Amino acid sequence: MNFPLSRRPAYLAIADAVRERISRCGLTGGDRLPTERELVEEFGVARMTVRSALDVLQQEGLIERRRGRSGGTFVRTVPSVVELNCMEGLPQQLRRDGLEITARVLHAGQVDADPCVAAALQIAPCEPVYRVARLGSVKGTPLIIQHSFYPPALVPGLLEEDLSQSIPELLHTRWNLRLTRKTEVIAPGLAADDEAEALAVDRDLPLLHICRTLLTEGGLPVEYSRDVLRPDIAHVRVVTEAQYA
Repeated sequence: MNFPLSRRPAYLAIADAVRERISRCGLTGGDRLPTERELVEEFGVARMTVRSALDVLQQEGLIERRRGRSGGTFVRTVPSVVELNCMEGLPQQLRRDGLEITARVLHAGQVDADPCVAAALQIAPCEPVYRVARLGSVKGTPLIIQHSFYPPALVPGLLEEDLSQSIPELLHTRWNLRLTRKTEVIAPGLAADDEAEALAVDRDLPLLHICRTLLTEGGLPVEYSRDVLRPDIAHVRVVTEAQYA
């Protein structure tokens, strides 16, 4: 059908129509929208006009475009919000939102601690540590890569365990290590080539880099982790309350 002319620019009118269709049809995150060619035929406009309309919706965060064979235009999933003020990890918080995160082990072995890892774990540089790299996904969509380091003296036999499960829970049940404090430093950055491939993102997509240290009641560092998080899938939030005497 031809799109009715109005004083409103055609690309904005098409954006309005697609936006209204998403609402009227109850479309949710991950639902596929018509292709550019289908929209061109439906509204009787040039492809560039359709692309401009989709650009508007993408900038609003309402849709996403995916490349590749299974690509296309989809309703964007609203990012979950992860609180950094609580001890609960990302998987537990996502489960509260009704999302299930699965972990796949990318690497597990022993390496020499670099200066940053050594300082965080309060050990000597080049001292052996366990390194576990995992990819966390939600509904098959890669979300986060975690590079975690542990002192073998505190968690002997860690590499023999099922590392796809919740490691904080494993630390508590297997070695009676109760984690009561964490420190985190957040900075924007880009992914390394292998991380971009694992997360299925473009090399130049800005990501969140989170460096985290988990400590026991007595202040003993048990885990140091370098996380690379896709901010288009999950946002982080910090809440600060004023303290008055």
